[in-house]
Amino acid sequence: MNQKNRDLYGLQSLRAIAALGVILRHTLDMSDGSEVGRFSPAWMSASGGAGVDLFFVISGFIMVYVSFPPGQPSESPKRFLIKRATRIFPLYWICSAVIAGICAAGFLKNKNVDLFTVLNSIFILPGDKLVYVAWTLSYELYFYIVFAVCLNLKRIIPAAISTIFIMLSGMLVGREIQESTFSNFISSPLVMEFCFGIVLALSFSFARQWRVPIIIGVIGFIVIIVAPIFVDHPDNLSEVFRVVVWGLPATMIVAAFLQIRRPQSKAGRAVVLLGDASYALYLSHIFVMIAYGWVIKSTFVGGMSQVIFAPAVVFVCIIVGVLTHIFVERPTLDFVRKVTRRQRGQPLLEAGTVSN
Repeated sequence: MNQKNRDLYGLQSLRAIAALGVILRHTLDMSDGSEVGRFSPAWMSASGGAGVDLFFVISGFIMVYVSFPPGQPSESPKRFLIKRATRIFPLYWICSAVIAGICAAGFLKNKNVDLFTVLNSIFILPGDKLVYVAWTLSYELYFYIVFAVCLNLKRIIPAAISTIFIMLSGMLVGREIQESTFSNFISSPLVMEFCFGIVLALSFSFARQWRVPIIIGVIGFIVIIVAPIFVDHPDNLSEVFRVVVWGLPATMIVAAFLQIRRPQSKAGRAVVLLGDASYALYLSHIFVMIAYGWVIKSTFVGGMSQVIFAPAVVFVCIIVGVLTHIFVERPTLDFVRKVTRRQRGQPLLEAGTVSN
């Protein structure tokens, strides 16, 4: 079957897996604060962080793939940025406002909230933000802006290659600038993961048949899980090492999942729903983490092993994320699209895009 006519349900499944990986990472890290201490090996917690790398590769792939539909004009830069902004900012601003309210109420006393934090939070600039997981959104926006500029070339190959060139050039230029938040951000090797996704999109778009054995994806998962075992401090992987042991395997996984078709089982459809809700899962789980941290510090739970509690916390994160998606994210998106006179609803490829 021609890939042009195939719905990329595999990517929805990967979004769910990526979001759950991040949730698992933060849950295990939070459980380490109990009096009993960490119950899981450090590498297990660390490997969950690779969900971010999966998101970056998926983002690089999808933005290129959906912006150049076969037989149709390419996406205009203006429309592209409007779609991305309306997708990212509404729910993110809501979550930021809730965090600001929590801080104003006297909680999260260790959270430094100054003018720079507020500005960074509003515009998702590099640096500290109210929503601590939003550091990934800064990279996403950077990629979107560069890609939007390159969309003016109107053809997939020039636009894709130009995007890669600009982002890699930014890495080199950033290393020559005096060290600062901006220079550290723009020079980060993590931007290469978007480039991996772009290359994958080009390959997928021009391939007559896409046949990547699922074993390639399995190997990718194994590398991601095993890699932190072989470093001294798995919670602090260097960015270069991270791109190699998580970014490249993430690309292998995405390549393998591109051929997955529409799931027929209830479990498969549930995973797709979690993929749709992945952005809400990603943002809303921080509130569960705040509550979990308070429970550990202020109740008897902190004196017990977290083997039982951690899985329950992950389950609560899923429930909160899905409810947030259904009752907050969807209505907000519909309202924003109505206000901006855009067509209501969205295709599968735009649904549930974490950090997109």
